Amino acid sequence: MTLGRNNTGTLVLKIALIASILLISTALAGAVTVEETEQLTFEVNQRSPAWSPDGQLITYSSEQAIWVMNADGSDQTRVYDTIAWEGEPSFSSDGKFIYYATEHVQPFSSKFISIRVVELADKSNTSQITENADKREPVMSPDGTKIAYLSKVSGNYDIWVMNPDGSESKQITDSASDEGAPSWSPEGEMLAYSLEGNLWTVELSNRVPVILRNDTFENTHPVFNPDGSKIVFASDRSGNSDIWVMNSNSLGIEQITFENSTQIYPAWNPEGDKIAFASNEGGDYNIWTVTLSDTEKPIELGLDKELIMEEEEFDLVKEIEEFVLLSPLRTLMILFAVSMVIIVMFLRNFLKGL
Repeated sequence: MTLGRNNTGTLVLKIALIASILLISTALAGAVTVEETEQLTFEVNQRSPAWSPDGQLITYSSEQAIWVMNADGSDQTRVYDTIAWEGEPSFSSDGKFIYYATEHVQPFSSKFISIRVVELADKSNTSQITENADKREPVMSPDGTKIAYLSKVSGNYDIWVMNPDGSESKQITDSASDEGAPSWSPEGEMLAYSLEGNLWTVELSNRVPVILRNDTFENTHPVFNPDGSKIVFASDRSGNSDIWVMNSNSLGIEQITFENSTQIYPAWNPEGDKIAFASNEGGDYNIWTVTLSDTEKPIELGLDKELIMEEEEFDLVKEIEEFVLLSPLRTLMILFAVSMVIIVMFLRNFLKGL
């Protein structure tokens, strides 16, 4: 069979790209190293871990209640519990309060999810700060001046911000689908979130969403690390939901958990060397942590094999530009290898034509 010019060019390009991938995968090592994975709780339905600002405590939901424990899993204490559902807790920026979502149930009133706050030192000191439509997933800004949350006021879950007492609420995103739980950048000027399986950011100043990761996988729960250089998230790109880390500019990606179970709700500790998450490894969801090293280095870029097979979604120019910016020295090695592949292919076609 004789190949036309277009087919030959496509074949050469794909062979060159595959050669590049092989070189990249063998020559480049991911910057983030997994040191230890540890299970902290051993109950039923433990979810949504969040670290205290000093890294000493972790709050989480257990069944239908809000709990807190030491970062090593000791001294597990129930903070708030009623007959209604409570979940999605997070600490205030000073570590004195926990904000959480709860099902609001009153006689002769419709049910909705509201946001409440409870004082850690005095668990009887609690108050409701939102009303009416469903509002949930509260998380306080690093400077303690705002709370980002999800609200159904406009018909589906969008991201809003408000003062810690519930006043002066302002809508940040407005899409036809439900946004996922927001997280703050360290400087408090940007929010990361998920939407329809993709990862996004939005600056509060202009409220213009920017997509970070757009592929065929289900990517959720993005959270910035303390210095803002990386984002941890959950993704099913490995076949089931695992924890992954990428550079916050979306270049480079590294798998952190490797279980056949489901891993969700990742959260960085303030030091940036541990990630807490929920996993149903063993059958029931419990809280785990994974200890990392080499987190100060950027994750080096590797071309995504899945995108190469899906030509319509593969932006070759963008991928090459990103890799050159991240690894200029290795780019020279790869260009040399790719050039050799192309030269061999053209010589072979030339000799066949003689």
